[in-house]
Amino acid sequence: PAQQVTAAPLPPYQNQAATARWMAQTLVWGVLSTTSTRSQATRVGDAFGNPNSFADVGGIPYLYVSDDDSSMIDVFVAQAANPRVSLALSEASLLGTKLARPECTVGAGLGDPENPPCARLVLSGNLLRVAANSTEESTANRALFAKHPSFTKYPKDHKFFTAKLEIDSVWLIDFYGGAAIIKPSEYFAASPTAATSIVV
Repeated sequence: PAQQVTAAPLPPYQNQAATARWMAQTLVWGVLSTTSTRSQATRVGDAFGNPNSFADVGGIPYLYVSDDDSSMIDVFVAQAANPRVSLALSEASLLGTKLARPECTVGAGLGDPENPPCARLVLSGNLLRVAANSTEESTANRALFAKHPSFTKYPKDHKFFTAKLEIDSVWLIDFYGGAAIIKPSEYFAASPTAATSIVV
C-alpha cells in the first residue's frame, strides 16, 4: 500500500528556504552519510551512506538510532569517531503518495530523481545525542513515533536513543540553474507552508 503522507503543497521553487523546510517537514527518510571508521565492507575514511528515518521538529531532523548501527559507530562509538554527517533528501521518495509529481517520476517526460525540478536537499552538520529524559527528547520522540509507529516496538535491549542533526550547511536544487546555498538562519526562519507569490 502507498505510504500516507499529509502535507502542504510544495512552495514555489523561487522560495528556496521554504522548499528546504518543506522537504524536512514532509519527507520521512533520507540517506545519512558519515566518514567510515570501519574496514568491513568499506574502508576507513570513505564516505558511507546509509538510509535513515527521521522526523523534523522546527527544521531540526531527529533520528532514533542505536550504537549497534554502523553509521552510529562512525559518529559516536569508534576511537576515531567523527560527528560530521550529511543527510540527503529527495522529493522522489514521495513516489507512491498523493504528493508525487511527474518531475520525479521516471518515464514521465524528463521525470527522474536527477531532474532539477525534482527537489534535492542536503543538510550537513554535527550529529549529537539528545539528553535522555529531557523535554527535547520527549518532543522529538513524539514526532518520531508519530511518523514511524514501528519505533515503539523496537527491542529495548538494543538501547535506541534520540539524536539530532545540528545543521550548519544547507544545499538545495529545486529548479534549473544550479544549487542554492542557503544560510541556516534563513532556513530556520522560513515557513514550510510558504505560498508566497514571487514575480521574476
